Formats: sequence, C-alpha cells, structure tokens
Amino acid sequence: MQSSFDRRGPRLDTSLPSIRHVQGLIRSRAEVVVTMSNGQELRGKILWQDLEYMAVLQEEGRPPALLNRQGVMMLRALT
Repeated sequence: MQSSFDRRGPRLDTSLPSIRHVQGLIRSRAEVVVTMSNGQELRGKILWQDLEYMAVLQEEGRPPALLNRQGVMMLRALT
C-alpha cells in the first residue's frame, strides 16, 4: 500500500537558476513587474510559486493574482 508521501507530484527543481532567483524575490519581498504574453503588466510582490502558477499580491487587503507561469514573458525586480 502506498503512503500519501509516495503519491506526491513533481517538485520545483531548485537547482535551476530561474527558480532560485524567484525564490530569492519571494524571501526578500521585493516589488516586481511581471509582463505577461498578452502584454499585460502587473506590479506587486510574489507570494509563492509552484510548478504551474505564481501568486502576485498587487495591493494589501486584496486577493493575490494567480499567474500561469507559462504566460509570464518577463519578470523584473524594481529594487
């Protein structure tokens, strides 16, 4: 019988420089500008990332925007 730990999906590959960079932005709570493939720009702080999405908090007190990582064209720190 499998335990629930055996059924976990793939994890973020923290050996990749891009993953480490975004994790550093999350830890430092740096303000970023995210440009999406449709040209939309969002400004805020990245709260978390997983294999498919990242959450960007644009304004305190409002729910974060969930962005599909495949749609992100550019991510730039403002600090």
